[in-house]
Amino acid sequence: MRNSSSQSTIVEVKFTDDMVARAKVKADNLGKLRRSIRGGKGNTIGYLGEEIVAHYMKADIISNDEGTEKYNYDLVKDGKKIEVKSKERTVPPKGYYDASVAETSRHQKTDIYVFTSIQCNGGEPVRAWICGQKDAKEYFEQARFYAKGDIDPSNNFEVLTDMHNMPYKDLDPVELEGHEEEREFPQF
Repeated sequence: MRNSSSQSTIVEVKFTDDMVARAKVKADNLGKLRRSIRGGKGNTIGYLGEEIVAHYMKADIISNDEGTEKYNYDLVKDGKKIEVKSKERTVPPKGYYDASVAETSRHQKTDIYVFTSIQCNGGEPVRAWICGQKDAKEYFEQARFYAKGDIDPSNNFEVLTDMHNMPYKDLDPVELEGHEEEREFPQF
């Protein structure tokens, strides 16, 4: 499904205290991954993103299962392998903000990327958005590549690792289940 510029892909969603608690336990058990951009400090946000997407897509979480597939994708729905990429933010996301996949994640054998933004206050999550999705092959064909140390001209951010970026507004909408009370977040 292709996104039209008039259709928002960013949807604010609710999460529960239980989701946060499960994410914190998983993050503590994981520790620091070898290729972690933030040295393990983003693990709770990453796991909370998985919890949220699994809930709203009615997908199964496999990221803590045994075996090596847990390193290739996070969720499974209808046979599709889904990798969730989450960003911690201090403000709500906007359509021109970037989804990012690190070059070190290219080994993952996923079918779809789903992107989330989680707003925190004092280190605690307070709001969350599912920002869109993209077929993995299409993502890398369409994303902009930045090498470590490059300055992303869209936000003047110095890239911390080789990265593939795409504005949220260029992602496809995620088909969510059970989000009737949530509201779409306007594009800017």
